[in-house]
Amino acid sequence: MLARTPRRTASLLCLGVLVLIALVPRDTAAQVLYGSVVGDVVDATGAAMPGANIVITNSGTGLTRETVTDAAGHFEVPNVPAGVYRLKANQSGFKTFEQTQVTVTINSVTRVDVALEVGGMGETVTVNAEPPKLQTDSAEVHDTLVAQELVNAPVPLGRNYQQMYRLLPGFAPPINSHSIPSNPSRSLEFTVNGTSDDQNNTRIDGVSTANVQLPHVSSYVPTLEAIDEVNVVTSSMSAEQGLAGGAAINVRTKSGSNAFHGSGFDYFTNQNLKAWPMRFGDAALNTGKKPEASYSQYGGTLGGRIVENKAFFFVSYEGTRDHRVVDHTVTVPTPAMLRGDFSGSIADLRSALRKRGRHRSDAVPGVAGRRELLTVQHGVQSKLPEHYPGSQDGPDCAADREPHSGQQHRS
Repeated sequence: MLARTPRRTASLLCLGVLVLIALVPRDTAAQVLYGSVVGDVVDATGAAMPGANIVITNSGTGLTRETVTDAAGHFEVPNVPAGVYRLKANQSGFKTFEQTQVTVTINSVTRVDVALEVGGMGETVTVNAEPPKLQTDSAEVHDTLVAQELVNAPVPLGRNYQQMYRLLPGFAPPINSHSIPSNPSRSLEFTVNGTSDDQNNTRIDGVSTANVQLPHVSSYVPTLEAIDEVNVVTSSMSAEQGLAGGAAINVRTKSGSNAFHGSGFDYFTNQNLKAWPMRFGDAALNTGKKPEASYSQYGGTLGGRIVENKAFFFVSYEGTRDHRVVDHTVTVPTPAMLRGDFSGSIADLRSALRKRGRHRSDAVPGVAGRRELLTVQHGVQSKLPEHYPGSQDGPDCAADREPHSGQQHRS
């Protein structure tokens, strides 16, 4: 009986936690993946309008949320999926107010203040969206990168959305980190506001992408065409962000809507579109046929409805083909060296002997030193033809190129 007490205590503890979770109001759910719409409703004299009906409707999916104003005429619609909405407000004895193009973004508060005019409810006053105002409902310092900016910006090869961070204040320019096998998504490494590079947290659709083995890079980078917006918080972030001392980054991918939409792309470059690589210190040696280097990144997206206003789909695909030669630069002996003439390389031999500890002076002292140097020359001369049988007429330096290709897919 006593042996079951710890197990019974643990069960009761788990049950208590579940009850507490169930009792938490729905409106307190995390805003990281959603936004909210707030505002105040007044009449023509500026007096608060309690009990006014507020309805917001998503223009793309038909999603509808409703609420009423409180005694102070204030309303709040929390946990609103990002998108473009239409807001309506009505009260008995007043004209219906409608504002279109109300944009809601993740982890942000959108304010829409309403002024009702006296008249019949059948009459409607339509207002187009106003320019964004100074954010006064949140103390966070954040910036938002939208899909149009991400797709049209001239990001480097790889088309990684993290390259856009260099445009945001407080960010050090992101850099490539680790090899392809250890970082296949080619996530970038960056620091924010002087903090360490492992103090950033990136969430994709609300899920943290922390890399356990490499905490300074994300474990996954979605395709650029599949991203709808990126919200970057760099200061005064709320407690729900968590796990971030530098930047709390929230990425939202695209989703389907009632209208079918999609895209296709192919970004290509090769050696003919680039300058000659400076492989040698002497510019005169960097001539001839350019080393082959072909890079192509292609794919597409498609989204739409399955059941109107109820079920939707969205898919994306991206493939990368990277084909290039791998250069091997080797040094071969000159014809003079093969004949035993090392007059142009005596300094190199002396340096080799000093490294082996046989001489401590720059000059080769005495007859014994010269005899040892000649012995080294004779040994090298007798062995070189075995290892370089075809280098008698060759140049001092040669490059051997082997083809190498790689292909990656992301979806």
